[in-house]
Amino acid sequence: MKKSFPVLLVLACLSFIIYARTLNYPFVFDDHHVITQNPLIRNLADAPRLFVSSRMEPGGKTSSSYRPFLYATYALNYAISGVNPWSYRLLDILSHALCSFLVYLISMIIIKERGDAHAWPAAAVAVLFCVHPAQTESVIYVSARSAQLVCTLFLASVYFYLKARTRSVSVLQGRGLITVSLLALALALLTKETAAALLPFFFVLEYYFREKTARFSWPFLAAVTAITGVYTACRLYLVFGSGTGIKMDYMDHWAGWISRFPSYIRLLVVPFSQSIEHPEADKIININLFIGMAIIALSIFLILRQFRRKNYLIAGLLLLAALSFLPEFLFPQIWDLVVDYRLYLPLAAFCIAGAAALARMSAPRAVMTAKYGIAAASAIFLALSFFRAGAWASEKRLWGDAEAKYPTLVRPHNELGIYYLKQGRFDKARSEFETVLSLDPSFVKAYDNLGADYIRMGKFSKARDVLLKGLTLGNLYSMRFNLETVYIKDGDGNAAMQNYEATRDGFPNYAVLRDFTDTALRFGRPDLAKAFARDALRQKNP
Repeated sequence: MKKSFPVLLVLACLSFIIYARTLNYPFVFDDHHVITQNPLIRNLADAPRLFVSSRMEPGGKTSSSYRPFLYATYALNYAISGVNPWSYRLLDILSHALCSFLVYLISMIIIKERGDAHAWPAAAVAVLFCVHPAQTESVIYVSARSAQLVCTLFLASVYFYLKARTRSVSVLQGRGLITVSLLALALALLTKETAAALLPFFFVLEYYFREKTARFSWPFLAAVTAITGVYTACRLYLVFGSGTGIKMDYMDHWAGWISRFPSYIRLLVVPFSQSIEHPEADKIININLFIGMAIIALSIFLILRQFRRKNYLIAGLLLLAALSFLPEFLFPQIWDLVVDYRLYLPLAAFCIAGAAALARMSAPRAVMTAKYGIAAASAIFLALSFFRAGAWASEKRLWGDAEAKYPTLVRPHNELGIYYLKQGRFDKARSEFETVLSLDPSFVKAYDNLGADYIRMGKFSKARDVLLKGLTLGNLYSMRFNLETVYIKDGDGNAAMQNYEATRDGFPNYAVLRDFTDTALRFGRPDLAKAFARDALRQKNP
């Protein structure tokens, strides 16, 4: 480990060179939902409760994810710095440096185990992983912590497993290393459900070691299977047992996912023009779908080929990169977009596989070419990552960067409009929302946001028209809430009551009734408030 310390120091320095200036960058986008507006992380003493509940959303709402260890780290950060971002970002930077170091350590173990002479590839791929521009979102975007934390914990599990299996250690030491490996795996599962899909990787590693020992380590395989099984059962019980679920057309979902693979390959190989938003095809059947299918077919072919040649480590690492996409491929998500943080674990797997391949090189000219090539790529990636990090300095810069690169995408315009709305720059907000609707007249949230903008400007008749049009496309609670404000301001008690009843029927929740009561009181309609409050009490105490 002493010989490895200079590598750890270099990786830590590179991480801070790229990301140190982001320590005081403000929270952006979902960070507000996950951190600043979430009372469940406000008390570190309450963190154990997260492990026995799926209520991880603000207000104690049930989430479709079960990630208690992830939210426990948020609670730790909140205990240190409250809603000041520096401790959150510092933990993510340190975690990234540690993950890069684990890429190095695992690569070294594999290189030595295979008896290869070269050790430089391990350090080279660790640096490449550390400075790759695709990692910036995972490190800076606090809400994307799950991607790098699950990767760090899973690689830690793999590292301690490999150390126990490949070194001459006593039985007691081996059991200790295996115990740490299993603990890291359990924490990875409790960080993100992706870890459950990575179980086959351990079986592939056992195939590799069977070639040397002529036996499987059945107790370890049974243990990792049992841990994954127990986690999966608990997650299904806590999340889906509460009635939480997402409905979506599976064929559309799968076709959409496959069509996104070319974008991910481009981000891995040519990470230029990065953005928080990436363009997607309007139609399900498109050229990217066929390219994505070809990529998947080629990946399956390469993995099977490596298996047939008994190159189990390379096959396993390629499989690991593919498995990290599996949960989100099988189960539809609300926002099923191309996002950089999904590449964090696949890039680690590719880098380790690359180190194993580079270590087999023997021709001096080829080795020298590889060294210069990796050094040049690392220098370019370092510069790209440093400049990309600056885009996260504010929501205005983040979404403005996306809008400038992809002006025909609607979400950057919508998010910029929300930013201007919060800043009180109502004309700028209205311009952005109108741009959204000119690009996509069916984008329901833009009607809601534009209506809110008109309310702030005191243009209630325009707000009413926009909100009513939006309601023909989708029934959003916030849209109903904004419409209630318009009706109360207009003094139209009948319309206010009808809108309230439609809201109550569409969103049967005590909090909805309470919100409407507060709104009526705030805008001087005690008669409506009394009616709403009476209904709220009946709802709470039938």
